Amino acid sequence: MRIRKGIVLLLLGTSALIACRSAPPTPTVVPSPTSVPTAVAPTPTPVRTPAPVVLKPPDLVLKVASGEQQATIGPFFWVLDSGFAGETTAPGLVPPSEQPLAVRPGETLSFAFSEDRIPEKVSLAVYPQEGNFEPISPAPDAPKGFVAKTDPVVTADPERSGAGFQWTMPELSPGTYFLRVEVEWPQHPKNPRPDKVPRAVYAFWIRVS
Repeated sequence: MRIRKGIVLLLLGTSALIACRSAPPTPTVVPSPTSVPTAVAPTPTPVRTPAPVVLKPPDLVLKVASGEQQATIGPFFWVLDSGFAGETTAPGLVPPSEQPLAVRPGETLSFAFSEDRIPEKVSLAVYPQEGNFEPISPAPDAPKGFVAKTDPVVTADPERSGAGFQWTMPELSPGTYFLRVEVEWPQHPKNPRPDKVPRAVYAFWIRVS
């Protein structure tokens, strides 16, 4: 009987050991990752750069059969619609192009402004290049240009038509000339200098053949 009890105890111990080894493992809890919201940068609002303010009178273009030429702008007093005003002085004017514009006597010269502001007064004068072509300022490196030193050979008040005017070239000796145009416009209602009127001087370079 003692032997049987020992066998029974041994069997019970073995069964308990097997039962302990056969127990399923305790599952490991793995924490689920926490989602972090991604910050989205706001779409930048485009910034419009304002156009630069150009304080100058309108350009003036001369048109003839051989082509056209945009004038050099000389001294002026000008008023913008915003009320800003500006004034410049110029002792001389550089030629507006590399070569003079070919013009024939008797030809109609057509002048057109780049803006529709209608001028009130237009006067024109023709100067020979000889005697009126020298450095435009006292600076040592000043370029040569039109500096009125002599009397004009022709003066006129051309016929105006809207924001432009025309003039017929008279009989002149062949050669190169500077064409000086002085323009006045009506007083501007926002002019901060009511003692002055908007005005400008233009210069063209022509060759009469």
